[in-house]
Amino acid sequence: MAAKKRRRNPRTFTDDHRKRLDRAVTLYLLYCYRQGTAARVSEFAKFLGRDRAYISRTAGAILGMSLGNFLRARRLAYAAQLLRTTQLPMKEIALKAGFGTTATFYRRFTALHKMPPAVFREVTK
Repeated sequence: MAAKKRRRNPRTFTDDHRKRLDRAVTLYLLYCYRQGTAARVSEFAKFLGRDRAYISRTAGAILGMSLGNFLRARRLAYAAQLLRTTQLPMKEIALKAGFGTTATFYRRFTALHKMPPAVFREVTK
């Protein structure tokens, strides 16, 4: 007779888990912005001292989306804030928001907001 596989109980995550993860992401992104580096899931895992697969799986369960998409959304929100509140050139905003190239920034921003960053800046003044 084959042994039954033990199933782990799915873990339930609370608002507290979401808040703690959100705080960790905020601290990590501030670190990235100061260092001028791109935010990456693998680097976030190192920042927390955890395994990448564990962080990806756990964060995905807490957020309901992939950690990579969540980091990207937070970077795009920061870029939108910079567009609304500063007159920095697009290239500098792209770098400050942790995008490796201006082209990537334009593509991601336009896909999310349905308009290029320069138009967004004018519309939100």
